[in-house]
Amino acid sequence: MEKNLFLLFMLPLLISISLLAQEAANNDKKIGDLTVTVTGFENDKGKVRIALVNSKENYSKEENTFRKGLTGIKNKKAAWIFENIPFGEYAVKSFHDENDNSKLDKSFIGIPKEKYGFSNNARGSFGPPDYKDAKFIFDSTTVSIEIKVK
Repeated sequence: MEKNLFLLFMLPLLISISLLAQEAANNDKKIGDLTVTVTGFENDKGKVRIALVNSKENYSKEENTFRKGLTGIKNKKAAWIFENIPFGEYAVKSFHDENDNSKLDKSFIGIPKEKYGFSNNARGSFGPPDYKDAKFIFDSTTVSIEIKVK
């Protein structure tokens, strides 16, 4: 009988300790949500495509994108939330896929016909900006950035 009473009182304590330990373990992962707001659109046609890259090596390779987002445009503005992102160094690329064909349309000499932008509103002279200009440190549970496409 004493053993059963002991277990009855200890069980809630053990469950509480277990839940606290689990919460602490989740906090050690250091993850958060990144909200990307994209502005500068001339209309609400098509979609905005957003790519989150997690290294300089992956910056120029579309197939190595860490996470991707695709969303509509409303009132010439769009937003996407990347959830559960580990803390670290990232860059964001985006473009207005106005005709919704899943690619950044370019002229015959390679000049983009659709608006595009990068984190830190970095711009390149001929081609995309360098990774060092677009990168940022993600080190909080909620981070918001804004990109203006041009």
